[in-house]
Amino acid sequence: MPTKIEELNALLDVATSTLSNVSSKKMFGCHAAWVNENVFALVWKTGRIGVKIPNEPDYSKLMSLAGAEPWKAGPKQMAHWVLMPIDFHNKKASLNKWVSKAHELCQSLPAKKSKPTSKSTSIKSPKPKVATKTAKATMQKPKASTSAKKTRKA
Repeated sequence: MPTKIEELNALLDVATSTLSNVSSKKMFGCHAAWVNENVFALVWKTGRIGVKIPNEPDYSKLMSLAGAEPWKAGPKQMAHWVLMPIDFHNKKASLNKWVSKAHELCQSLPAKKSKPTSKSTSIKSPKPKVATKTAKATMQKPKASTSAKKTRKA
């Protein structure tokens, strides 16, 4: 028997199946839908589907619906994210409408630059060499000669 999270993952997959350029990968350990390297929908650990609505009028409209609430990851409220009302899980038209809206809005955002992972290779600049005693001796300024000192006095 599938868990509630597995059922919501499948529900999100169906809602995104007709949208263009969608990929699925994990975010915060949760099933998420991405477009152009931007996440736009996910199934949160609490058993809710969330969408990113980076447009204030649309965000406010969705937030005004009964049962909608801001998405919080721990104590931090995630900007532009709404956990959709639970009854949307059974209202395919409402779910699809907001998943499509999130896709549309996030598709036009600039792609996020991926952060290098610990496994990635990078070219490091060489460390400066430590000077040896002989190198230090040759780098010292020459001492002024006594004849040069006499010239200055005159």
